[in-house]
Amino acid sequence: MADLINHEILLNELSAVEAQLSILINKNKELIGKIGDRDIELLRLRNENSFLHQKIASLESEMKAPKNDGDKNLFNSLNLKERENLKVKLQNLLSKIDYHLSS
Repeated sequence: MADLINHEILLNELSAVEAQLSILINKNKELIGKIGDRDIELLRLRNENSFLHQKIASLESEMKAPKNDGDKNLFNSLNLKERENLKVKLQNLLSKIDYHLSS
C-alpha cells in the first residue's frame, strides 16, 4: 500500500515537472524569437549607422572642397563699370524699400 502511495506521489510530481518543463520550453522559444528579432534590428541599425557615417563623410568633404558657384562667377565676370552700375541700382532699390518701410 505504501508503495502505491509513493508511486502516485511520484507520478504527481512527475506531471508537475512536465508542466513546468512545457512552460519553460514555451518561454525559451519565445525568448529565442525575441533574440532573433533583436539581431535583425541590430543589423538594420548597424547598416543605417554605416550609411549615415558615409553621408556625414561625404557632406564634410563637400564642405571642405572649394565651391565654384555660378553666382560667384557671375559677379566676378562683371567689369568695373558694370559692377558700379549694379551697385547704384541696388542702392536705389534699397532706398525705395527703406522709404516704403518707413512710411
